[in-house]
Amino acid sequence: MLTDLNSLLALQELDLKLRNLEARLKMLPREMKSLIVKRDELLAVTAAAADKVRRIELAIKDTEGKISGLEEEIRKLQQQSSLVKKNTEYQAMLAAIENNKKKIGEFEEKTLLLFDELEQARQTAAKVKEDNNNTIKNIKSEFDELFAFSKTVEAEIARLKEERPSRLCGIDPDTMAHYTRLLAAKSVLTPVSKVEDGICGNCHLKITPQCLSDIKRDKLAICDNCQGLIYIEEENF
Repeated sequence: MLTDLNSLLALQELDLKLRNLEARLKMLPREMKSLIVKRDELLAVTAAAADKVRRIELAIKDTEGKISGLEEEIRKLQQQSSLVKKNTEYQAMLAAIENNKKKIGEFEEKTLLLFDELEQARQTAAKVKEDNNNTIKNIKSEFDELFAFSKTVEAEIARLKEERPSRLCGIDPDTMAHYTRLLAAKSVLTPVSKVEDGICGNCHLKITPQCLSDIKRDKLAICDNCQGLIYIEEENF
């Protein structure tokens, strides 16, 4: 082969770095989306805690409104009772008044329980909000770091792609075509692998005597097992 081994290894070093960076960049949007989902979940929990406080406040307001309505009824019944002449009607009004007073007592008891519940809900909502806000702050910081990192990776990828053409010198077209196919194959970790103790660095199988002979002659050969490009360091010849 007419390819300069050092040039090919230099190209592979760049390409593997480029491949790793592109893989990392591809993962970043999913990681960032995961942070957004986590943030939204925390915001929903905070909103739910605040909503519980509002619902209790509305329940208290509703109960107080019913108490006011019953008290107004009592006042009207008391005013009307002084004008009633029939004893049966008078007794009916007194019974209605007593019934309203009983209902008021029940609503007042319910209101006291609601105020206790409200205090607890407010404390819980405040704690949830504080804790979640702190966590959301950390999530935002992590998101910003990932975003900044993505820009750094994009810039490095652009730099490597711009540099890559200069690494092609010294590599013959046939070797380059074979190397390109290997680089695109997901099953190949390294298109160009070192042979150690007669073992291919890519497929980890023993190379054939013919391959060994080819490497000693051309410094670069194709593994009969995995079709990867293989070489032996000069001190091992």
